[in-house]
Formats: sequence, structure tokens, C-alpha cells
Amino acid sequence: MATCRKCGAGKRRWPRSCPACQAGSSRADVAVEGADVAVSLGVLGWIGRGISAAFRAVLRALG
Repeated sequence: MATCRKCGAGKRRWPRSCPACQAGSSRADVAVEGADVAVSLGVLGWIGRGISAAFRAVLRALG
């Protein structure tokens, strides 16, 4: 059982709204948060690929 952040009442689980105050995340908010995570993971992936490419280049130059 989850706890409402706004009023502290018990509610069933995370995406559902609170029965006491009707506070809860809308689907649009959840979609925006998911998009932000996808963008940040994509950026981190490109950085990781760049670092690994540089590391391979250094290994080729030394070998």
C-alpha cells in the first residue's frame, strides 16, 4: 500500500489517485517523465560510446 504525498492517506498503489484528496499523477506527467528518462539515457549512451571509441583508439595506437 502506498501513501499519498499530498495528504498522507493510504492509497492502493502508485499511479492511482488518492481516494481522499484525488491527488495523483496524470498520464501526461508520467509520459513527460518517461521521455525525460529516455532522453537522458540516450545522451549517456552516446557519451559511453564516445569513451569506448577513444579507449579503443588508444589501445590500437599502443598495440
